[in-house]
Amino acid sequence: MERKKRCWVLLISILAFSVLSIHSVQAVDELYLTGVIRSIDLRAGTVTVDVKSRSCKGIRRFRFDNTIDMEGLEGKKISFSIDSSICKAGGVYKITAMTLAQEVNSR
Repeated sequence: MERKKRCWVLLISILAFSVLSIHSVQAVDELYLTGVIRSIDLRAGTVTVDVKSRSCKGIRRFRFDNTIDMEGLEGKKISFSIDSSICKAGGVYKITAMTLAQEVNSR
């Protein structure tokens, strides 16, 4: 009888430890946007973009790090991701990835 009790205590302890030691993992959603670069401030590491995507439409400022080459891109259409799943007016979000958008010629 005493042996069964010890086995149950051990089993419950192992289960409790397992449950408590599991760390929650949070996924980060990124918003994917398209827009035209209006201005670039290399010193501040910010870029002003006229965003055309509905989820973040309008003139917005974004941060970028030195791994993204912004030189000479003013007036270019870009597609980019930001480090947030939302885009609130006045917020300055970080660009996590960027590509030049394909220009489509309409005839």
